[in-house]
Amino acid sequence: MIPRPRPAQHEPEAPRDLIGIGIGPFNLSLAALAHPLTELDTAFYDQRPAFDWHPGLLIDGATLQVPFLADLVTLADPVNPWSFLNYLRSRDRLFPFYFAERFHIHRAEYAAYCRWVSDHLPGLHFGHRIDAVRWNPGRDLFEVDFTRRHDPEGQDGCEDGECGDVHGRAYAKNHDTASAARWTTTCIRVGPS
Repeated sequence: MIPRPRPAQHEPEAPRDLIGIGIGPFNLSLAALAHPLTELDTAFYDQRPAFDWHPGLLIDGATLQVPFLADLVTLADPVNPWSFLNYLRSRDRLFPFYFAERFHIHRAEYAAYCRWVSDHLPGLHFGHRIDAVRWNPGRDLFEVDFTRRHDPEGQDGCEDGECGDVHGRAYAKNHDTASAARWTTTCIRVGPS
């Protein structure tokens, strides 16, 4: 079962409650744990085009040093839909995993699980490079500038209609350079509403 995405609730000029910079296992875990909290408006950004955990280190047969229950969510929220066991269930592999009696999973399996979460969890924005984070004392919030990479085939990484100015006001710094590289620079706000 793949959890249903929560509907987009972000207003373009409204500040977000939480922004994550970089999407590795920690921020992926934070995003997965925050997902059921509908009153919390979050977004997570990574400059890479997709989730990629420890490329080059997924040696055949190498296992995690911690048991599978130390996945992204289970120890904090055992019924969270982004658990490793739900990943196995969505792949029709829960019973084979159970009968194999493995407590420590292979690193490649963990990487596939994290990719599954990152492919389905809303609010993750890949292809977004964070350019600046600054405190705005007049508004009592942080402003975050990012540049979004455009896909040359027209798939520009927009998720659920959240693109460009929907995140916040257009930010014109380095606009010519960004346009030539097919990047769009935007500013978002993080702080109290």
